[in-house]
Amino acid sequence: MSVDWFYSLQFYFNQIFGTSILSSPIELITLFSLLISGIFLVGIIHALYTNYKENKLIETLLFLVGMICLIFAAIFAILVRFSLTNWGLLGLGILCTIITNLFALSCILLVNLFSIRVTFPRRYTIVLVILLILSAILVYTGVWAAVQGPPYSRVINFLVYFSLDFMLIRSLGLVPFVIIPISLFFYYAKKVRGEQRAHSNRSIWLGLGILCFSIAILVASVNPSLQFIQIFYVPAAIIFYVCFSMPDWFKRRIGMTD
Repeated sequence: MSVDWFYSLQFYFNQIFGTSILSSPIELITLFSLLISGIFLVGIIHALYTNYKENKLIETLLFLVGMICLIFAAIFAILVRFSLTNWGLLGLGILCTIITNLFALSCILLVNLFSIRVTFPRRYTIVLVILLILSAILVYTGVWAAVQGPPYSRVINFLVYFSLDFMLIRSLGLVPFVIIPISLFFYYAKKVRGEQRAHSNRSIWLGLGILCFSIAILVASVNPSLQFIQIFYVPAAIIFYVCFSMPDWFKRRIGMTD
């Protein structure tokens, strides 16, 4: 891995002047949003685990494992910040960045597979192959750029940025992961609207939740400077919690019960 002298300059400047990773309002808002999302995420996992014990559905298991991957992605993302900001361990920061991206991509992939199996299971195999190929490309290019260091990746303001060409590759590669689940749920909601209105309404909410989730996880992973976008985790977490815990008021709202 190449030596990043610019990072060394940033780190020593940080040590001298005592700059905090929570020195800006945006950092504080982002942290508060992540804490709220984390609380709901625990509830989501509990609801999914309870549902899986009862029905043993693969769809439930896919989303459950995806949410667990999201927790690990968040843990390693925190380690990235401390490794680069407080400990001055560039190698550990790069390693944690790679692991964070792997867990985040795994989460996105599993959410996509959940969406396909719930809506149009007959298309599951072909979409799975396409997403696995895209995942392999994203993993290889991301790891290669992170390990090579400058000019392919660089630490700026204690965040790992990829060069413009690799950022473009990541953006294009992640587009299907956003479009597929959202379009599937909205199309499915429209298709079954007349016969199963309650399932249609729930699909709309799941689609909205995945839209917020995709904005939060994908935008921040492509451009780390847009960390404040992670506030979208809050509506996503709330929607997912309600859709999987299915409280009585929500059942009445979507028309499942009177």
